[in-house]
Amino acid sequence: MDEPVGRITGWPLKLRIIFSSIGIFVGVSVFIVFSTHYKNYNTGLWALVSGLAAAIALGVTIAYHKRAWDSNPMCLKSFMLLGCFIQLAGVCGLVAYLVLGITKQDGLVIYGTDYYLTCVWCFMTWKWGLGILLYSRSFLRSYTERGRLLNDDAEIAKKAYNVR
Repeated sequence: MDEPVGRITGWPLKLRIIFSSIGIFVGVSVFIVFSTHYKNYNTGLWALVSGLAAAIALGVTIAYHKRAWDSNPMCLKSFMLLGCFIQLAGVCGLVAYLVLGITKQDGLVIYGTDYYLTCVWCFMTWKWGLGILLYSRSFLRSYTERGRLLNDDAEIAKKAYNVR
């Protein structure tokens, strides 16, 4: 089956699916281990938020692969906005936990409240928010490019057949 021009396929799409799946697995695993064994709830919850953001990125990618956005590609704009909000939450968390770690002179420990490990997972949350934004934007761009190409083809056909 021929793929439309401008459609994202092949390895770029497969890599997005693989990386998002790994992000979900690692985020949920860290949530379970850090929340139950190490009693580091801040890090565990931010890891869970990171895993959920990776799940959203995976969902957007799979929906694109299954052509769920073909009927209404403008829904991707809401995912772009969601990606911005997740990025904002990640940056705010990163700054807040970094300031807390510095002011409380926190060391790098796993048990209890370790603000520096939480900073890492705030950054991972920011990264998946950026992923949601960029994935949604590239998918939306592929739809607009395809629409522009179709409009150009229609104009060429009108000129070729002298249709007004």
